[in-house]
Amino acid sequence: MQVLDYTRSFVTFVTKGRGNNARLQVESQCTLTAGGHTANYLFFASCKSENTFAPRDLFHADNYDFCGIFSEAEYAIFRTKSTHHAGWKEQGLWADRFENVHPHLVRVEGRELATPAEMVRASLNNVPLVGRVEIAAPDQAASAVLEFPIKTMNANDIETIYQVDTGPLAFPDFSLPAQRQIERLLPAYVAYNAPDFADFIVQQPLAVAGGAQVTHYSKLLSLPARTAVLALS
Repeated sequence: MQVLDYTRSFVTFVTKGRGNNARLQVESQCTLTAGGHTANYLFFASCKSENTFAPRDLFHADNYDFCGIFSEAEYAIFRTKSTHHAGWKEQGLWADRFENVHPHLVRVEGRELATPAEMVRASLNNVPLVGRVEIAAPDQAASAVLEFPIKTMNANDIETIYQVDTGPLAFPDFSLPAQRQIERLLPAYVAYNAPDFADFIVQQPLAVAGGAQVTHYSKLLSLPARTAVLALS
């Protein structure tokens, strides 16, 4: 089975007027099928807000995390500040926002590990691992395949048990109303230690003391899923 080599896979957006070609490492991908249409969404790595190409003072004083998603036609950008704000997610058709978007995806062979013993052994031997999680909407009207590098793998070689805990990835919240599928995608982390379910913690607004809101990974979901761990060749 082919999977992405995430160390060598990038997406580059070109700003209007070609003032910047920003190359972003791919963190994960979500292949989403709904209404008879399938699209692949690339979640790109987070950076900090910056004064690009300035002679000095390169970071914004009121800084925020900057990450997002690109597909063949759509985009989303997440700007996560210290407090939640209405414009934390920007989304639409990337042709309206950028001059161009160039994916550069490198694929390699991956072998699905069949047992917890194989997963534990591969982890202890420092084999590069990729995870896959297949989920579907409750009414089966939409489905998604999530793929990502396994950055954190818990392994117990005494009881021969494993647990994936990694992210971020583009999680499709099928409960959200949407005109475009990009509107359903939110940053999340995933954990699983069995072949038939996965737990997610999804970024959302969260009320804190004093009536303020922050944007935090706080929405917990446990979903039926087909999970897998793959070892790279």
